[in-house]
Amino acid sequence: MQTAFLLRRASATLALMLAAFTIAAAAAPSTALLQRCAACHGATGNTAAAVLYPNLAGQSAAYIELQLNNFRSGERPHAQMRAVAEQLTGPDMRELAAFYAAQPVKPQPSLEAALEQQGRRIFEHGSTGGAPACASCHGPQGHGQAPFPRIASQPAGYTLEQLKVYRDAPKFNNPLATAMKQVAVKLGDADMRAVAAYLATVR
Repeated sequence: MQTAFLLRRASATLALMLAAFTIAAAAAPSTALLQRCAACHGATGNTAAAVLYPNLAGQSAAYIELQLNNFRSGERPHAQMRAVAEQLTGPDMRELAAFYAAQPVKPQPSLEAALEQQGRRIFEHGSTGGAPACASCHGPQGHGQAPFPRIASQPAGYTLEQLKVYRDAPKFNNPLATAMKQVAVKLGDADMRAVAAYLATVR
């Protein structure tokens, strides 16, 4: 019940926040700007399977811009990304967000079929520990639905790392992150590995 309440509150609050980040038609980012991002996120926002950087391709433009602002302000702690975001102007962020949102998504290869099937069950129906189905917030294919981000096609290692951050951090100020923590604490390590493996293969 508490988790459901937090999710509803996060949805209502962040829907209003995201409305302020509507992406207008924007010029393509400069080559220099794209090269700065490509070092970690790939030329089209599709990262390699073994890295711990997120795929940006196909992600909601509003969500990308919101996170860049969160990195810059320190709301989302990450020293490397804060250093990058502090050098970006508002138009830079909007151009990058629009560019990556429009890129085709490349799902990760299937590696462990049995583990991925276990992850699919958790994604669609929730965990035995009481975590709700991931699909209830992130959509039936993990493509995201405002204010929740796309989680499909992310490198499994990145998704696993983020789930552990949500579980282990003492608290968050952001209501969406707080709601996600209430989910993550109900997932065991095996559950996290399984759902991360499954999501990596979803287009």
